[in-house]
Formats: sequence, structure tokens, C-alpha cells
Amino acid sequence: MPNIDTASLPSQDSAASAPRDRGGSLLRLLEGAESTFVDRGFNAATIHEICARAGVGIGTFYAHFGRKSELLQRVVTERAPVLSNLLSALDLSDRVALASRLRIAVDDPRSIGLWRAWHDAVLQDGEIAKFHAQWRRQVRDELTATIEQARTLKGNGRWRVDARVVAWTMLTLARELAIHDREGGAPDVETTADLIAQLVFRHARVDRCR
Repeated sequence: MPNIDTASLPSQDSAASAPRDRGGSLLRLLEGAESTFVDRGFNAATIHEICARAGVGIGTFYAHFGRKSELLQRVVTERAPVLSNLLSALDLSDRVALASRLRIAVDDPRSIGLWRAWHDAVLQDGEIAKFHAQWRRQVRDELTATIEQARTLKGNGRWRVDARVVAWTMLTLARELAIHDREGGAPDVETTADLIAQLVFRHARVDRCR
């Protein structure tokens, strides 16, 4: 990223407006990228189309990013709905709230478009795949903490499925529902919410000696 402090000294008016213009052009670039990736996917989206939609020049792209995948990473991490951010401990105890939050992640066309673009980038770009693996672990751990908090609110007990396994299952279900066609018996959001609730709150069997 160019260092604007090393440029020739601008006038007072231009010096005051430059940071705002720079931030505004980046925001427009992110918005143009989001709409392009949602509509076109990762492979078909081009830097030229992204910049055209954003109303910025190609130079603006290269002032902030080196590759198209880097721009997608910024868009997805800042704008895509992630379960660990969407769900609270109370949501896990409320089937209606849980289904509503899931719907944002897997039914909204914007969410679906972004996650499909991200999935394609992960398969094709080694750096994105490496980042995705680390990010997924972080999200899983955050979701695990939410599940454990929900269980604490429910009261003491022995839970049948480990919270980390539940978190991994939730992320996998959400990914599959978002990026793949649902023909062939895929569950709807309400059914998925019921399944998640059972995994979160199902008690382990306690065998008693007779």
C-alpha cells in the first residue's frame, strides 16, 4: 500500500479530503467485490468487473490487494455471516431463534453466493486454503464456547456429544446447506435446527446398578 505521507505536500483542502477519499474508495471496492462474487462466483468474477461495479480504477485495487483471492478473503471475513457470530447461547435453547439465525447463514442469496465463491477459492488457492483451515478452527472454538455456555445455562448434566464435535457438525451442516444444491433429501432449516438442538442438549445415558 503506498505511503501517502511520503508524497509531495498537498494543499490544506486536499490533505483533509485524501484520507476520506481513500477510505471511501476501499469501501466502494469491497461493496463492488461483494456484489460481483455473489453474482458471478470466484472464477467468473474479474478485477475489471469488480472495479467497474465499484466505480473505482484498477489502481485502487492494486493499492490494497495483490490478488483477487485476497480481496475475496477481506470481503468474506468482514461481511459473510458466520455461525459463531450469529448464534448466542440463548439462541441454542430457542428453536425459532436458532432456525432464524441458520436461515441467515444458509438461505440468504447473498450468503450463499459468498460462501460458494469462498469454497471455490479454497479449492484453488493454497494461501486461501491455509487461512481457511486456521479460520475454521477459530470459528469452531468460538462456537464450542457458545455451546458450553448454553449447556451451563441449562444446568449441570452429562452431555452425550462433546461440544467440539457438535460445533464441527454445525459448521459442516451449514457449509453443505449453503454451497450445495439441496436435492436428494437434504434437511430444511427447521429440521436442521431440531437436529442441532438434539446434539447440543441430549444427555448421556447414565447406567444404574441394580
